[in-house]
Amino acid sequence: MNFEVRPPRPHEALAWERLRIVSWRKAYAGTFTPEMFAKQEEQLEARATGFAEWLESTDGSGQDAQAQLGQRRRALVAVRPPNHEAFPSPETTRSAAGANLCPDPEIGCLLGLAFASQMPYEVQKLEMLYLLPEAFGTGVAQALMADVLEPGPAELEVLTTNARAIRFYTKEGFTIARTDEFAGRKTYIMTRP
Repeated sequence: MNFEVRPPRPHEALAWERLRIVSWRKAYAGTFTPEMFAKQEEQLEARATGFAEWLESTDGSGQDAQAQLGQRRRALVAVRPPNHEAFPSPETTRSAAGANLCPDPEIGCLLGLAFASQMPYEVQKLEMLYLLPEAFGTGVAQALMADVLEPGPAELEVLTTNARAIRFYTKEGFTIARTDEFAGRKTYIMTRP
């Protein structure tokens, strides 16, 4: 699959949030209730607005860092490049859930997203890694993770029921360190040395 990894643009914030929900629905269909998904969709516009404002504050880098404090947040997307033979027509830019994932054909179509953070005196955290189902097994996830995380120790949290993600993270060098809980569901905290 032909794609490029780059910082998201403010006008892609709504597509970012829609992709996140499409990915959640695929990964957690039997885990979360329809009401939980509906609540996520109700918050879509507000989350997108906040994310767009943050992106604008990064001057196009998708990253804010205060190196002297050891603090960093970084967002990346994987997109199909414009004019690629696999680029969908405007009629096919909607996912099965009806999400418009191609806000602007000039910049390509979102395939995946990643967000990482690091706070002072803490290990960096992979906060989000979401893909369209069509991007599974294509190298998109590996590319996003490699670019959003700095080399060295890292951690992430994943639901214990998300076997696909657990296999992927294990293959990428993460191991289960402990259990925790998210939204009343058991999670693994996975770490990388």
